[in-house]
Amino acid sequence: MVRQKIPEAEARRLLGGAPVLLVTTRWQAASNVFAVAWAMPVSTNPPLLAIAVHPSRHSHDMISFGESFAINIPARVLLNHTQWVGMVSGMQMEKLDVARLPHFRAKEVEAPLIEGCVGWIECTVSDTFTTGDHTLFVGKIVAAHVDTEAWDAERKVWSLTDEEYQPLHYLGGQSYAMLDSVFDSEVEARSADQMEEEGFGKELEEAEAERRRKREEAEQSRAESEQRGEEEVSPAKAPRERPEG
Repeated sequence: MVRQKIPEAEARRLLGGAPVLLVTTRWQAASNVFAVAWAMPVSTNPPLLAIAVHPSRHSHDMISFGESFAINIPARVLLNHTQWVGMVSGMQMEKLDVARLPHFRAKEVEAPLIEGCVGWIECTVSDTFTTGDHTLFVGKIVAAHVDTEAWDAERKVWSLTDEEYQPLHYLGGQSYAMLDSVFDSEVEARSADQMEEEGFGKELEEAEAERRRKREEAEQSRAESEQRGEEEVSPAKAPRERPEG
């Protein structure tokens, strides 16, 4: 493994791959939608989540004054819509109408909910914090819904059985991804003595040793190739044979 230093400002990209959100708002008879990549649950009881929004965004003021918002988790069918609503401002247009996004009424908030999504969360603003150059809106979850085709109700996770009903994940820039499969860890809670007795972590050590061995072999092979290249005479520099005849 080779570690490469990256700028501190790019470290956020290492956290990419979470579901992208279409956040809808409504205030003074106007609705808006914008894309959010920075979101997280922050409390179980009461159920709270948070989204980070730059103050320059039109929806920042709509959330502040409207004191509510809705989260829509898009499927792949909304890929281009998601990218577009994240690039343009709702200050000059009704993005929902321009993008022809079908939507329906929410249960508890004024913000509309968008069709073509696999999950919907309705929130009222519980608290607001300034975090660097963004505002963190903490929303109290007042209603939540999920498409039954996308959700494994027994395990309480995305089912991922049908690509059409998988949540769209955002990597950064114009790059997106989708989860491939669901698998479970088989480890159970046990004492440190039991873990040592069972050799817990041994597989990781063996895997790292194998990666190190392969890296050393590749470096040795590259060095040998470079050495052979220096010893061999370049065809361009080799003496030409006198043509016959």
